[in-house]
Amino acid sequence: MIIVTVTFSIPSDLDVISLKNKFLETAPMYKETPGLIRKNYICDIKSHIAGGIYCFDTIKNAKSWFDDERIEWLTKRYSTPTLNFYESPVIVDNENDRIQS
Repeated sequence: MIIVTVTFSIPSDLDVISLKNKFLETAPMYKETPGLIRKNYICDIKSHIAGGIYCFDTIKNAKSWFDDERIEWLTKRYSTPTLNFYESPVIVDNENDRIQS
């Protein structure tokens, strides 16, 4: 599996409730994202940083999702994002009581 971390700066006057509402506006589009297993929205309001942690089935699907158009969309909506791609060779899934490799 592939984990992608995405972070970007947010305005200092944006509070957690407003940010959550912005996240909820976009959440439905991720239900149709090819290969996306899970997305967690993240934020550190005090540091003015937000983003997401994505779990994809393959690097191809992860990189296809984060194409130039997606980066441009994120930049216009928030600010220029920083992306990191990681392999995740082992997952501990306590919700489903399993370890996956």
